[in-house]
Formats: sequence, structure tokens, C-alpha cells
Amino acid sequence: MLYIFDMDGTILDSMYVWKKLDNNYLKSYNITPPDNLKQVVESLTLPECADYFISLGIDKDRDDIVSEMISIVKDEYRNNIGIKPGMYDLLTDLYLQRHTICLLTTSDRSYAVPALKRLKLYDYFDAIYTSTELGLDKRTPEIYKTICSKYNTLPKDTTVYEDTLFAVNSAKGAGCHVVAVYDEDSACHWDEIRQTADEAFY
Repeated sequence: MLYIFDMDGTILDSMYVWKKLDNNYLKSYNITPPDNLKQVVESLTLPECADYFISLGIDKDRDDIVSEMISIVKDEYRNNIGIKPGMYDLLTDLYLQRHTICLLTTSDRSYAVPALKRLKLYDYFDAIYTSTELGLDKRTPEIYKTICSKYNTLPKDTTVYEDTLFAVNSAKGAGCHVVAVYDEDSACHWDEIRQTADEAFY
């Protein structure tokens, strides 16, 4: 049996970093965040966020802003982010039972590795795959089918742990067995997530 785990909001209690990043970054330059900041930045890349922050009054180059924001995020992953309740025991059990476990994340590898090593989870994973490196998005089933093919495993023989509605939908669309993991950041979609998935992990 192949197990594919998402990282942020599934294994790691890390969504707070991304929710507060833009707010805290603007405040560090004594700029009051606009009331609609969350809505504006949620669909922007980091470079696009940097351009937006420049328009709000930060007198820095785009690359410098991106570098500073990445540094903040890396520091949180390296030193502070914790594991979600029950995940350490679940991963340990699967590892001891000699199941194949891999990580599939939309975050950068440079965030994932230090956090997993600090939390003593790194060795549990056969491999770490990132959406950027694969050139695929979790909003499409193809990313899960691609991971299955790497292991010569059928989607129906693969279990996927995810916390967001779009990823649960995609994994189900690929034909995988899906376990929904509750995260506060996706609480407003939880009923639909739970109904779409095959199981729920609280």
C-alpha cells in the first residue's frame, strides 16, 4: 500500500505562518495592513505580493522583499512549527509496518526538510515531492496519478491524506482512497471535505 501525505495543515500545524506572514511583514515596516489584505494576496505569488507591498509604501526592491519573506518562513519551519495531533503516532505506525510513505507538498523543499528532520519524521518518507518540481498542481488529479505511477501502484491501492477541499477533490478524482484531515484553516469547508473523502482524521 502506498501512502501519500500532504504537509501543511495535514502533518504540520503550519498554516498560521502563511496566514500571518503578509500582515506581520507590513507591520514590521510600520505599514497598517489594509482590511482586505487577505483577499488581495491569497491568489498572488510571492513576487506579486512584493509588488503589492511596494505599492503600499515599502521602499525596497522586489527581490529583497521576497528574500526577506522567504527567510521568515524558513525560520518558522526550521525552529517553531509543530506537528498536528495524532500524526506522529500514525506515521510511526505506518513506517514500522513497512508501508511506503511519501510526501507531496505545494511548499518548497527547503521548508519541508528542516521541519521534518527537527520533528524526527524525515526518515519515515521514501521521497519528498513538491508541486513545483513536478510541474503539476494539486487542483488536478494528474499530480496524484503521477506519484502512483512512480511506484507502479494503482490509485485504488493508494491512500492520500489531505486537508483542503481542492486537494481532496483531486485525489478522489484520481481514484485514490482519501483521508480528510481537519485543519482550522479549512474549517468552513469541513462538512464538504468530510463528505467527499472516504475517511476523516481528527
